[in-house]
Amino acid sequence: MIRALKILLIIALPLIAFLNTLDNTFVYDDVFTITDNYFIRDWGNFPAFFTDDYFKYSGEVTFRPVVTLSYFIDYSLWRLNPAGFHLTNILLHAVNAVLVYLLVSAVSRSRTASFLTSILFALHPILTEAVNGISYREDLFATTFFLGSALLFIQSAIRNPQSKIRNYLYPLSLFSYLLALCSKEMAITLPLIVFLLDWLLGDKDRVKKNIINYYLGFILVSGFYLFLRFVWFHNPVEKQLTYPDNSFLINLLTMPKIFCSYIKLLFFPIRFNAEYIIAHTKTPYAATFILGIIFLNIIGVITYKFYNHSKRLFFFMLWFFVTLAPMMNIMPIANIMAERYLYLPSVGFCAILAYISTGIWRRAYASISREDGKMGRWEGGRLCVSPPSFNRLPLIFATCLILTPVVSYSLFTIKRNKVWKDPFIFWSKTVEDSPNSSRAHNNLGMIYLQKDKTDLAICEFQASIALESDPEYHHNLGMAYQKKGMKEEALQEYYRVLAVNPDSALTHNNMGNILIDKGRFDEGILKFKEAIRLKPNYYDAHYNLGLAYFKKGLLDASIGEFELAIHYEPDHAEAHSCLGTAYANKGQFDKALLEIEEAIRQKPNYPNAYKNLGLIYLNYKKDVQKALYCFQEFLRLDPVNKEAGAIRKTVEELQASR
Repeated sequence: MIRALKILLIIALPLIAFLNTLDNTFVYDDVFTITDNYFIRDWGNFPAFFTDDYFKYSGEVTFRPVVTLSYFIDYSLWRLNPAGFHLTNILLHAVNAVLVYLLVSAVSRSRTASFLTSILFALHPILTEAVNGISYREDLFATTFFLGSALLFIQSAIRNPQSKIRNYLYPLSLFSYLLALCSKEMAITLPLIVFLLDWLLGDKDRVKKNIINYYLGFILVSGFYLFLRFVWFHNPVEKQLTYPDNSFLINLLTMPKIFCSYIKLLFFPIRFNAEYIIAHTKTPYAATFILGIIFLNIIGVITYKFYNHSKRLFFFMLWFFVTLAPMMNIMPIANIMAERYLYLPSVGFCAILAYISTGIWRRAYASISREDGKMGRWEGGRLCVSPPSFNRLPLIFATCLILTPVVSYSLFTIKRNKVWKDPFIFWSKTVEDSPNSSRAHNNLGMIYLQKDKTDLAICEFQASIALESDPEYHHNLGMAYQKKGMKEEALQEYYRVLAVNPDSALTHNNMGNILIDKGRFDEGILKFKEAIRLKPNYYDAHYNLGLAYFKKGLLDASIGEFELAIHYEPDHAEAHSCLGTAYANKGQFDKALLEIEEAIRQKPNYPNAYKNLGLIYLNYKKDVQKALYCFQEFLRLDPVNKEAGAIRKTVEELQASR
């Protein structure tokens, strides 16, 4: 009963701490994996999971089908309601907190330490990035299946090695390990964790026998995944990832500083940053490298002391080192430092902190109990009670030692969640924290562009390019110039993009729009076709190509492109309206009415749809009453439209003739 109550509390605390994330929108890389990702909107795309098209459409750089599948499910349930996606992340985090409790209970055999570990893990502010970022769900899933596999291994190989249940649990452990790998590559460290678990909890004489009985299965799963990762589903884009300054040596010299920064963040989770700008260490004589090596040596000595003092503390220290190792840029990764990389390693940190804190509390409580036991004694057949001792300071200190991080973690977590409220708040804070981050300036520029603050957007894009001349930043600056009407400047930026990345479908599409505006229809159409060749499910390119064909009077071709656009994004009202207009021009008025009415259903405040619908009712259906209604709605919704005067005159004439 008590254990069940603990588990309920472990589930409740992260739900409460992260409750305010349900009001947050999609932020950071969510635009690629969720909001602009048409791939997850159609279950007919599921077969692409098993082809090279996965990378083209999924928005992922590496093979992470478990995470992508969860996006399919979430979109089916919630469409683009961010609250549903955030709820999934919160629930995953709560599940992981329970799994941490079960694992630490199995390893430490201390219910108090395991309970405190799970609470610290559930509330630690450093984990807010992994929980708040929908596109970072891979860390949550990898941890879920990593911990699940470890627990299943303990039950099959250590607790029930001779039982028939072992025949079911061990394969499930291997399958869970495969799912962890297919969530994120960092799970590759599980075989070493499994060995350490067997060494710590199992029969030492049986470890060698388990090489064949148990370890071999994990090794084979690892080999199978590496084949998938580097042969079958290898993404060529990964070749663009490099070491700092293209030097493995500089990478090695920089990593000690990053490791020390991680330790500081775990102990003092006060200042966070979505974009850590790390100065590269280029010489072994640099103070940061020397101090980092000294600190690592101190950590090594502490780890050795743990080995002699407590094998369990030693295990959790190794857990931290081992699970963090893949994120130390051994193979180049996009960000050499990120808070989300600490999600799985933090289990070891929280366990050590909990184990030491509860040990101090027990000693303090034991000393008080011994002292209180001396307060009463029998003399002459009666109990003599001494005055009570008020020396409770050690116990109070130990209690505060436990409560302080729990309370402070909760407060900092709730506060940090608010930074993820929406993209503008998030990137404004990130630019403030990392003024030298080119990506932060670029992303803030995108927010300004969406808010029609074009001049501010241009300033941010120019700042990002000044820091790093990246094709993406040039593309975005081109979009800002295009929106401001500076077409030649925009074209120059787009040409710079294509010189480096000729396969940018977005750039070809945007150039096509400029060329169409300049009256160069054939060139614009070629650009749209190139964008579609590079990205066949690209809604914007199909829609824009449909408009270009319509302007050229190629109605059949126009209808075909609008239909493809609707196929890839059925909820786009503008495409339905344009398709209806094309049908009307072709004389297919019933189809035209259906499409324009669908556009109004999807977007009730769509003035042009009402205008087009009114024209069809008036000119072709001869239904004056419906035409009047549609024209009046048009005038109500957009009274300053350039066509409002002509429509108003038509309304007056119709009303006069009735």
